Amino acid sequence: MPSIDIIRLAENPHETVHGFRADTVSRGVDLDGAKVTATYADGSTETLTWHAYDQYTNGGASGENIEMSFGFEWHNLTTTKLLASLKIDLQPASSVFDTTTASDTSPEGGSTPGSKEGFPFHVEPAYTNMGGSIAVTYSGIVNIAGSAAVGDVYTTMVIDFSHLPVGGLLGDLEWNSDIDTLEVAGDLVPTGATCLVRGTLVTTDHGDIPVEKLKPGFKVLTQDNGFQELIMTMHRVVEADELQRNAKLYPVRITAQALGSGLPTRDLLVSRQHRMAIRSNIVQRMFGTETALVAAIRLTELPGVYVDDTVDHVEYFHLTFRNHEVIFAEGAPTESFLLNLETQKTLNKAQREEFATLFPEIGLGVPAHMIPSNSLQKELVRRHLKNAKDLLACSKEHVATQ
Repeated sequence: MPSIDIIRLAENPHETVHGFRADTVSRGVDLDGAKVTATYADGSTETLTWHAYDQYTNGGASGENIEMSFGFEWHNLTTTKLLASLKIDLQPASSVFDTTTASDTSPEGGSTPGSKEGFPFHVEPAYTNMGGSIAVTYSGIVNIAGSAAVGDVYTTMVIDFSHLPVGGLLGDLEWNSDIDTLEVAGDLVPTGATCLVRGTLVTTDHGDIPVEKLKPGFKVLTQDNGFQELIMTMHRVVEADELQRNAKLYPVRITAQALGSGLPTRDLLVSRQHRMAIRSNIVQRMFGTETALVAAIRLTELPGVYVDDTVDHVEYFHLTFRNHEVIFAEGAPTESFLLNLETQKTLNKAQREEFATLFPEIGLGVPAHMIPSNSLQKELVRRHLKNAKDLLACSKEHVATQ
């Protein structure tokens, strides 16, 4: 039996409002619409869509070199080409992987309310003669709206077969991994988009310029690396009907001077997960570093910071540099677009392909500064409130020249 290494990542966050259906046992039909990506040892890939095979129980996905099926017990996989890894994204199917055995009634917690008991990936006992190891990585961490993610429920599972004796999987395999389906289809939404709103003034070598007027090649002031060349901009308009369907797309408004040191200089509107750079003695004491990046939605506990649900539409802009940078929007230090496993899913297929074509040398980015966990971000804000301390405990000139 191969050893199984289970890895859980707090990446690509998703949120559900209505939670899980009462019957959390999912069958193959409940995975309809899920995306499956097979990556072979030679580097080639196949992307498949899972389909229901009947009305009640069975479903599966098939490609040129791979076939999968699942009813209600074991997942069946057959590959005729050496398979290095398999990625299953359940978000389009409004389903999730429940990776822990903790139950809702456990006194020690560890289970998202409504998800009951789960379990991580395991191989059918008949494969006792299979040696090597399999790494299973869960991402797309899920939380119930209004509560922090527990760390048991995820949208995406990647199974790495590259450490099996022949360098991958060839032939058959049966496994199981607990899956729950949500109460309401389409309720599971990503919350990781990081964007500035049209009209936001960004500091460049030619002064403050509205974000929508910035073009590739412009020199933008960064907190740590002087003026850096903007290499790509992306934008998306969210109309009223989409805002009404998904309240998570409303922007967070940070009113003028709400962060301290007179910043921002005007009201600043950003997406919920857009991170602001926080610099204070409290950051230093908590993390041993000068700067931490905190999502705007975590700042809504502060006076003058709130979700603005009065807008009838919003246009969001990504600003991408060769590295993740802290830039200045309405004078306040904030992040550029960080391309990583989390944020890739906020881009559409055309945007991902354009980025890869124009800048093939740029891989997944490294954050410019530390990004605390959600719970630590909340604690950081709580301590600032308790001690009546500004999030930016230095002048605008000091911040901009660091």
